[in-house]
Amino acid sequence: MNYLVKIWNRADSNFKKEILFNADNDVIAMQKASAATPDGCRATYEEIDKEKYEKEKAIKTKEDQENQIWQTEQKERVLESKTG
Repeated sequence: MNYLVKIWNRADSNFKKEILFNADNDVIAMQKASAATPDGCRATYEEIDKEKYEKEKAIKTKEDQENQIWQTEQKERVLESKTG
């Protein structure tokens, strides 16, 4: 079974990272999630479909890249309008 661990900083609840891993059962998954969680952080874990997760992550990455390109283009247009 595949699991996803999401880790947050305990002090300010800022998301830090997520880890995808494989475990034979929920007990082992809980132990792995606990071992992966640094001091001062909290974590949740859930069983997931690995293929679906990877497809969704690829789509989100592509959307983030497109958004960043759009923002860069907008900044360049503003600079051009101010300078010229």
